[in-house]
Amino acid sequence: MDRNTGEIKDLVGAACPLYNLSTLLADNHAQTISDQTWAQSAPTGWHFPVGLGLSEVTNSSLAQFPSMSYYPTVQESNCFEVMWRVWEDLSENDDATFADPGSKFYFTVMSYNILAQDLLEANSRLYAHCSEDVLAWEYRFQTFLRELQTWEPDIICLQEVQENHYLEQMQPALTEMGYYCVYKRRTGTKTDGCAVCYNTQLFTQLSVSLLEFQRNDCELLDRDNVGIVLLLQPTAARSEGLTFRPICVANTHLLFNPRRGDVKLAQLAIVLAEIDKVTKQCKVKGHDCEVILCGDLNSTPNMPLYELISTGWLYYHGMPAWMVSGQEDLSYKTYHRRLYAPLWPSSLGINDNCQYSNVSEPHVKESGKLQYNHDFLRQLRYCPAACVRPADLELIPGVTDNIPMPDEMQQFAPRRFRNTIYHSLNLSSVYNQNITGTTLDAVTTLHSDGAAMVDYIFFSRRVPNGEKGLKLLGRLALLSEADLWSQNGLPNQAFPSDHLSLMAKFQLS
Repeated sequence: MDRNTGEIKDLVGAACPLYNLSTLLADNHAQTISDQTWAQSAPTGWHFPVGLGLSEVTNSSLAQFPSMSYYPTVQESNCFEVMWRVWEDLSENDDATFADPGSKFYFTVMSYNILAQDLLEANSRLYAHCSEDVLAWEYRFQTFLRELQTWEPDIICLQEVQENHYLEQMQPALTEMGYYCVYKRRTGTKTDGCAVCYNTQLFTQLSVSLLEFQRNDCELLDRDNVGIVLLLQPTAARSEGLTFRPICVANTHLLFNPRRGDVKLAQLAIVLAEIDKVTKQCKVKGHDCEVILCGDLNSTPNMPLYELISTGWLYYHGMPAWMVSGQEDLSYKTYHRRLYAPLWPSSLGINDNCQYSNVSEPHVKESGKLQYNHDFLRQLRYCPAACVRPADLELIPGVTDNIPMPDEMQQFAPRRFRNTIYHSLNLSSVYNQNITGTTLDAVTTLHSDGAAMVDYIFFSRRVPNGEKGLKLLGRLALLSEADLWSQNGLPNQAFPSDHLSLMAKFQLS
């Protein structure tokens, strides 16, 4: 075997790494056969199943090997590549095939925590299972660029972007690839931050908001996390004469600390308030806008923080702070930090509707008379008093017989509770908790302390029987914890971070 192996190296060449196929065969429970039988029945190539959640059966490249060896006997010398993730097509055939493509705008969004090198080195124990070469920044950066070149996302939301790496390498490289980038470093002494990059051939920037969550006048908000909110206008390059609704893209990285759910909710409220402000500014100009919220939210699926985003409300009074994100089960502890109203002080300027107070609440003019703005009055449409029909009101079909829809009543019902926070953005998650077609948990991050789903892409879901909202056409499939450990965990040679990239394709009418 040693002699044959030496000959194989000469034949295949240095450009292609040597794969010990006999070991792979053993792993695949192949039976041992004699050299004589092998010479008569050897196949022309080997096919190896690569495990659950992977895209396809791997086909090795073929080469001419000496006779009577354990290796297949044919020609090519190209190295084979394993594609670990598949694209899940979620489009409906009738809509995608027969609709006028000129009336639609298609775009893709990627969200990616790329693991800042400073944080990797400060928490090296989490990556003791990794070889040193896959942890080197230059190797990880080149792998990251190859991933972008493979999927070519139109909008990229990045977290844990180290400032010097961004300025010296990432921004120049992404600019050359046709992106315009907006960056916000974390406050204090932190060296990383968030970035949003978009394809300049498809979008123009209408506005940008750089958010800092640290507030000197608020004891609760004493952490250095940040966020970015952009308003992007799709260009008409693909559809002459058509104007598409703008898209509000938000990107953030919430506090990690599993015990401080109160801080996470306050940080999220700032992001939601800014998104609400941007959408209201669009309405003032006479049109709606769609919303995409990306980021590492440090919360697992179906826990209170996730539920607030996806359902629009959360009753939090008396809730243990650790339960907000579900990252750790601390129920065994005797004492729990609990959440009580008000969750954050009024000095933050954000009400329990996750809106800036000066936008949705009445204000007093200098004359002393109350002046209510339009948005505040609209909140009273379906309050209990407004829903009582006066006995002497004349019934006029289409005018005085209108009643709120059930979903509208549900949306406004929690307003009577001061211990509830809510929003009206109507968001859905691109990803489900389980891998499609299985009961396996999908994960977005993995290191020596465990694996979980904490990264998300939320989008404004389509209103039934209406054109408002985004349609989800596809997504890049996630993997299970077992899949990732079969490749020695994260980071590895295929994935340069301890997080997986998330990617989705949307249709905008």
